[in-house]
Amino acid sequence: LENLVLTYVNAISSGNLPSVENTVLALAQIKNSAAIQKAIAHYDQQMGQKVQLPTENLQELLDLHRTSEKEAIEIFINNSFKDVDQRFQKELETLLEAKQDDFRKQNLEASSDHCSALLQGIFGPLEEYVKQRVYSKPGGHRLFIQKREELKAKYYQEPRKGIQAEEALQNYLQSKESVSDAILQTDLVLTAKEKERKEAYLKAEAAKAEARRLEEIQRQNQQMMEERERQHQEQLGQMETNRDQQLAQEQMARERSLVLFVTLQEEAAKQREREEAEIRRLQNEIQQLQQAKSRNDDCILL
Repeated sequence: LENLVLTYVNAISSGNLPSVENTVLALAQIKNSAAIQKAIAHYDQQMGQKVQLPTENLQELLDLHRTSEKEAIEIFINNSFKDVDQRFQKELETLLEAKQDDFRKQNLEASSDHCSALLQGIFGPLEEYVKQRVYSKPGGHRLFIQKREELKAKYYQEPRKGIQAEEALQNYLQSKESVSDAILQTDLVLTAKEKERKEAYLKAEAAKAEARRLEEIQRQNQQMMEERERQHQEQLGQMETNRDQQLAQEQMARERSLVLFVTLQEEAAKQREREEAEIRRLQNEIQQLQQAKSRNDDCILL
Protein backbone atom coordinates (compact mmCIF):
# COMPACT_ATOMS: atom_id res chain seq x y z
CA LEU A 1 0.00 0.00 0.00
CA GLU A 2 2.85 2.37 0.83
CA ASN A 3 4.42 1.77 -2.58
CA LEU A 4 1.05 2.33 -4.23
CA VAL A 5 0.61 5.68 -2.48
CA LEU A 6 4.17 6.77 -3.30
CA THR A 7 3.69 5.84 -6.95
CA TYR A 8 0.44 7.74 -7.08
CA VAL A 9 1.90 10.82 -5.35
CA ASN A 10 5.00 10.87 -7.57
CA ALA A 11 2.83 10.71 -10.68
CA ILE A 12 0.71 13.62 -9.46
CA SER A 13 3.85 15.61 -8.56
CA SER A 14 5.14 15.17 -12.10
CA GLY A 15 1.96 16.79 -13.44
CA ASN A 16 0.12 13.64 -14.40
CA LEU A 17 -3.10 12.36 -12.89
CA PRO A 18 -2.89 8.59 -13.18
CA SER A 19 -5.81 6.25 -12.85
CA VAL A 20 -5.84 3.77 -10.02
CA GLU A 21 -5.62 0.96 -12.56
CA ASN A 22 -2.48 2.41 -14.15
CA THR A 23 -0.98 2.99 -10.73
CA VAL A 24 -1.63 -0.61 -9.74
CA LEU A 25 -0.06 -1.80 -12.98
CA ALA A 26 2.98 0.38 -12.34
CA LEU A 27 3.24 -0.96 -8.81
CA ALA A 28 2.93 -4.53 -10.10
CA GLN A 29 5.78 -3.82 -12.52
CA ILE A 30 7.97 -2.52 -9.70
CA LYS A 31 7.07 -5.23 -7.19
CA ASN A 32 7.38 -8.10 -9.62
CA SER A 33 10.64 -6.81 -11.07
CA ALA A 34 11.99 -6.56 -7.53
CA ALA A 35 10.69 -10.07 -6.79
CA ILE A 36 12.53 -11.38 -9.84
CA GLN A 37 15.74 -9.71 -8.71
CA LYS A 38 15.34 -11.15 -5.23
CA ALA A 39 14.72 -14.63 -6.62
CA ILE A 40 17.72 -14.37 -8.97
CA ALA A 41 19.93 -13.15 -6.11
CA HIS A 42 18.87 -16.15 -4.01
CA TYR A 43 19.55 -18.50 -6.92
CA ASP A 44 22.99 -16.99 -7.49
CA GLN A 45 23.79 -17.22 -3.79
CA GLN A 46 22.71 -20.85 -3.50
CA MET A 47 24.50 -21.95 -6.66
CA GLY A 48 27.58 -20.01 -5.65
CA GLN A 49 27.66 -21.77 -2.29
CA LYS A 50 26.75 -25.27 -3.44
CA VAL A 51 28.27 -25.67 -6.89
CA GLN A 52 31.87 -26.71 -7.06
CA LEU A 53 33.02 -26.64 -10.67
CA PRO A 54 33.69 -28.86 -12.35
CA THR A 55 30.99 -31.22 -11.13
CA GLU A 56 31.66 -34.95 -11.28
CA ASN A 57 28.83 -35.41 -13.77
CA LEU A 58 26.01 -33.50 -15.45
CA GLN A 59 23.33 -34.90 -13.13
CA GLU A 60 25.01 -33.34 -10.09
CA LEU A 61 24.75 -29.89 -11.68
CA LEU A 62 21.14 -30.51 -12.78
CA ASP A 63 20.12 -31.53 -9.25
CA LEU A 64 21.71 -28.42 -7.71
CA HIS A 65 20.04 -26.21 -10.31
CA ARG A 66 16.64 -27.82 -9.79
CA THR A 67 16.79 -27.27 -6.00
CA SER A 68 17.93 -23.65 -6.30
CA GLU A 69 15.40 -22.96 -9.08
CA LYS A 70 12.54 -24.26 -6.94
CA GLU A 71 13.58 -22.05 -4.01
CA ALA A 72 13.92 -19.02 -6.28
CA ILE A 73 10.44 -19.50 -7.74
CA GLU A 74 8.99 -19.85 -4.24
CA ILE A 75 10.65 -16.58 -3.22
CA PHE A 76 9.25 -14.85 -6.31
CA ILE A 77 5.72 -16.13 -5.62
CA ASN A 78 5.91 -14.95 -2.00
CA ASN A 79 7.02 -11.48 -3.08
CA SER A 80 5.07 -11.01 -6.32
CA PHE A 81 2.05 -8.75 -6.79
CA LYS A 82 -0.73 -9.22 -9.35
CA ASP A 83 1.37 -11.26 -11.74
CA VAL A 84 -1.32 -11.50 -14.42
CA ASP A 85 -0.97 -14.62 -16.62
CA GLN A 86 2.27 -15.37 -14.71
CA ARG A 87 4.12 -13.08 -17.11
CA PHE A 88 6.81 -12.17 -14.62
CA GLN A 89 7.15 -15.74 -13.35
CA LYS A 90 7.69 -16.91 -16.93
CA GLU A 91 10.30 -14.18 -17.31
CA LEU A 92 12.00 -15.49 -14.15
CA GLU A 93 11.92 -19.05 -15.46
CA THR A 94 13.50 -17.88 -18.72
CA LEU A 95 16.27 -16.14 -16.78
CA LEU A 96 16.85 -19.23 -14.64
CA GLU A 97 17.03 -21.41 -17.72
CA ALA A 98 19.63 -19.04 -19.19
CA LYS A 99 21.59 -19.24 -15.95
CA GLN A 100 21.42 -23.03 -16.09
CA ASP A 101 22.85 -22.93 -19.62
CA ASP A 102 25.55 -20.55 -18.42
CA PHE A 103 26.46 -22.89 -15.55
CA ARG A 104 26.64 -25.77 -18.01
CA LYS A 105 29.05 -23.76 -20.16
CA GLN A 106 31.09 -22.77 -17.10
CA ASN A 107 31.10 -26.41 -16.03
CA LEU A 108 32.40 -27.46 -19.44
CA GLU A 109 35.10 -24.79 -19.37
CA ALA A 110 36.11 -25.57 -15.78
CA SER A 111 36.29 -29.27 -16.58
CA SER A 112 38.30 -28.60 -19.72
CA ASP A 113 40.74 -26.27 -17.92
CA HIS A 114 41.15 -28.60 -14.97
CA CYS A 115 41.71 -31.62 -17.20
CA SER A 116 44.24 -29.74 -19.33
CA ALA A 117 46.26 -28.81 -16.25
CA LEU A 118 45.95 -32.34 -14.92
CA LEU A 119 47.13 -33.84 -18.21
CA GLN A 120 50.14 -31.58 -18.30
CA GLY A 121 51.09 -32.59 -14.79
CA ILE A 122 50.63 -36.34 -15.40
CA PHE A 123 52.07 -36.61 -18.92
CA GLY A 124 54.82 -34.00 -18.45
CA PRO A 125 57.46 -36.58 -17.42
CA LEU A 126 56.60 -38.74 -20.45
CA GLU A 127 57.12 -35.74 -22.76
CA GLU A 128 60.49 -35.16 -21.11
CA TYR A 129 61.49 -38.80 -21.71
CA VAL A 130 60.57 -38.38 -25.38
CA LYS A 131 62.77 -35.28 -25.63
CA GLN A 132 65.62 -37.29 -24.13
CA ARG A 133 65.03 -39.97 -26.84
CA VAL A 134 64.52 -42.66 -24.22
CA TYR A 135 62.13 -44.51 -26.58
CA SER A 136 64.20 -44.11 -29.74
CA LYS A 137 65.32 -47.76 -29.78
CA PRO A 138 64.03 -51.16 -30.86
CA GLY A 139 60.91 -51.94 -28.88
CA GLY A 140 60.78 -48.32 -27.78
CA HIS A 141 57.26 -47.75 -29.10
CA ARG A 142 55.91 -50.62 -26.99
CA LEU A 143 57.55 -49.13 -23.92
CA PHE A 144 56.16 -45.73 -24.84
CA ILE A 145 52.62 -47.12 -25.20
CA GLN A 146 52.95 -49.04 -21.95
CA LYS A 147 53.99 -45.90 -20.09
CA ARG A 148 51.24 -43.92 -21.74
CA GLU A 149 48.66 -46.47 -20.62
CA GLU A 150 49.95 -46.27 -17.06
CA LEU A 151 49.60 -42.49 -17.13
CA LYS A 152 46.12 -42.79 -18.63
CA ALA A 153 45.15 -45.08 -15.74
CA LYS A 154 46.55 -42.53 -13.30
CA TYR A 155 44.53 -39.80 -15.02
CA TYR A 156 41.34 -41.86 -14.81
CA GLN A 157 41.88 -42.28 -11.05
CA GLU A 158 41.94 -38.54 -10.44
CA PRO A 159 38.63 -37.35 -8.90
CA ARG A 160 36.30 -34.52 -10.03
CA LYS A 161 37.63 -34.13 -13.54
CA GLY A 162 34.16 -33.27 -14.77
CA ILE A 163 32.24 -34.11 -17.90
CA GLN A 164 35.07 -33.14 -20.28
CA ALA A 165 37.43 -35.73 -18.81
CA GLU A 166 37.35 -38.19 -21.70
CA GLU A 167 37.26 -35.59 -24.47
CA ALA A 168 40.17 -33.67 -22.92
CA LEU A 169 42.20 -36.86 -22.72
CA GLN A 170 41.45 -37.82 -26.30
CA ASN A 171 42.26 -34.32 -27.55
CA TYR A 172 45.57 -34.44 -25.71
CA LEU A 173 46.43 -37.88 -27.07
CA GLN A 174 45.52 -36.80 -30.61
CA SER A 175 47.74 -33.73 -30.27
CA LYS A 176 50.62 -36.06 -29.36
CA GLU A 177 49.85 -38.59 -32.08
CA SER A 178 52.73 -37.29 -34.21
CA VAL A 179 55.11 -38.04 -31.34
CA SER A 180 53.80 -41.56 -31.13
CA ASP A 181 54.08 -41.90 -34.90
CA ALA A 182 57.70 -40.73 -34.83
CA ILE A 183 58.61 -43.24 -32.13
CA LEU A 184 56.75 -45.91 -34.05
CA GLN A 185 58.58 -45.15 -37.27
CA THR A 186 61.91 -45.47 -35.51
CA ASP A 187 60.83 -48.77 -34.07
CA LEU A 188 59.22 -50.13 -37.25
CA VAL A 189 62.41 -50.12 -39.24
CA LEU A 190 63.32 -53.32 -37.41
CA THR A 191 60.36 -55.46 -38.40
CA ALA A 192 57.39 -55.27 -40.75
CA LYS A 193 55.42 -57.52 -38.48
CA GLU A 194 55.83 -55.08 -35.61
CA LYS A 195 54.60 -52.36 -37.92
CA GLU A 196 51.41 -54.22 -38.74
CA ARG A 197 50.71 -54.95 -35.09
CA LYS A 198 51.22 -51.37 -34.01
CA GLU A 199 49.05 -49.96 -36.74
CA ALA A 200 46.26 -52.31 -35.80
CA TYR A 201 46.69 -51.31 -32.18
CA LEU A 202 46.51 -47.61 -32.99
CA LYS A 203 43.39 -48.07 -35.09
CA ALA A 204 41.74 -50.04 -32.30
CA GLU A 205 42.66 -47.32 -29.82
CA ALA A 206 41.23 -44.65 -32.10
CA ALA A 207 38.03 -46.65 -32.52
CA LYS A 208 37.72 -47.13 -28.76
CA ALA A 209 38.32 -43.42 -28.19
CA GLU A 210 35.68 -42.48 -30.74
CA ALA A 211 33.27 -45.00 -29.25
CA ARG A 212 33.84 -43.59 -25.75
CA ARG A 213 33.38 -40.05 -27.05
CA LEU A 214 30.12 -40.94 -28.78
CA GLU A 215 28.98 -42.90 -25.76
CA GLU A 216 29.65 -39.91 -23.52
CA ILE A 217 27.63 -37.63 -25.82
CA GLN A 218 24.80 -40.16 -25.91
CA ARG A 219 24.89 -40.54 -22.12
CA GLN A 220 24.63 -36.77 -21.59
CA ASN A 221 21.75 -36.53 -24.06
CA GLN A 222 20.05 -39.45 -22.31
CA GLN A 223 20.43 -37.69 -18.97
CA MET A 224 18.72 -34.59 -20.32
CA MET A 225 15.90 -36.69 -21.81
CA GLU A 226 15.48 -38.60 -18.55
CA GLU A 227 15.36 -35.33 -16.62
CA ARG A 228 12.62 -34.00 -18.89
CA GLU A 229 10.75 -37.30 -18.60
CA ARG A 230 11.10 -37.24 -14.81
CA GLN A 231 9.60 -33.74 -14.67
CA HIS A 232 6.79 -34.87 -16.98
CA GLN A 233 6.08 -37.91 -14.81
CA GLU A 234 6.03 -35.74 -11.69
CA GLN A 235 3.39 -33.56 -13.29
CA LEU A 236 1.36 -36.61 -14.32
CA GLY A 237 1.72 -38.04 -10.82
CA GLN A 238 0.41 -34.84 -9.27
CA MET A 239 -2.55 -34.86 -11.63
CA GLU A 240 -3.23 -38.51 -10.76
CA THR A 241 -3.03 -37.73 -7.04
CA ASN A 242 -5.53 -34.89 -7.42
CA ARG A 243 -7.87 -37.15 -9.38
CA ASP A 244 -7.61 -39.89 -6.74
CA GLN A 245 -8.37 -37.41 -3.98
CA GLN A 246 -11.44 -36.16 -5.86
CA LEU A 247 -12.66 -39.72 -6.42
CA ALA A 248 -12.12 -40.51 -2.74
CA GLN A 249 -14.13 -37.46 -1.72
CA GLU A 250 -16.95 -38.44 -4.08
CA GLN A 251 -16.91 -41.99 -2.68
CA MET A 252 -17.12 -40.66 0.87
CA ALA A 253 -20.08 -38.47 -0.12
CA ARG A 254 -21.87 -41.47 -1.65
CA GLU A 255 -21.20 -43.54 1.46
CA ARG A 256 -22.54 -40.79 3.72
CA SER A 257 -25.68 -40.55 1.54
CA LEU A 258 -26.14 -44.31 1.73
CA VAL A 259 -25.76 -44.30 5.52
CA LEU A 260 -28.28 -41.45 5.77
CA PHE A 261 -30.72 -43.31 3.50
CA VAL A 262 -30.44 -46.51 5.54
CA THR A 263 -30.85 -44.56 8.77
CA LEU A 264 -34.00 -42.86 7.44
CA GLN A 265 -35.37 -46.22 6.26
CA GLU A 266 -34.78 -47.77 9.68
CA GLU A 267 -36.36 -44.79 11.40
CA ALA A 268 -39.41 -45.02 9.10
CA ALA A 269 -39.77 -48.73 9.86
CA LYS A 270 -39.63 -48.07 13.59
CA GLN A 271 -42.23 -45.32 13.19
CA ARG A 272 -44.54 -47.70 11.32
CA GLU A 273 -44.12 -50.29 14.08
CA ARG A 274 -44.99 -47.71 16.72
CA GLU A 275 -48.04 -46.59 14.75
CA GLU A 276 -49.23 -50.18 14.23
CA ALA A 277 -48.77 -50.91 17.95
CA GLU A 278 -50.76 -47.81 18.80
CA ILE A 279 -53.54 -48.86 16.41
CA ARG A 280 -53.71 -52.31 18.00
CA ARG A 281 -53.81 -50.76 21.48
CA LEU A 282 -56.70 -48.48 20.46
CA GLN A 283 -58.56 -51.37 18.84
CA ASN A 284 -58.19 -53.39 22.04
CA GLU A 285 -59.52 -50.51 24.10
CA ILE A 286 -62.49 -50.08 21.73
CA GLN A 287 -63.21 -53.79 21.91
CA GLN A 288 -63.03 -53.76 25.70
CA LEU A 289 -65.37 -50.76 25.84
CA GLN A 290 -67.84 -52.50 23.51
CA GLN A 291 -67.77 -55.63 25.64
CA ALA A 292 -68.31 -53.58 28.81
CA LYS A 293 -71.22 -51.76 27.21
CA SER A 294 -72.76 -55.05 26.12
CA ARG A 295 -72.66 -56.39 29.69
CA ASN A 296 -74.22 -53.24 31.04
CA ASP A 297 -77.07 -53.50 28.53
CA ASP A 298 -77.71 -57.14 29.59
CA CYS A 299 -77.93 -56.09 33.23
CA ILE A 300 -80.52 -53.40 32.47
CA LEU A 301 -82.72 -55.87 30.59
CA LEU A 302 -82.78 -58.19 33.58
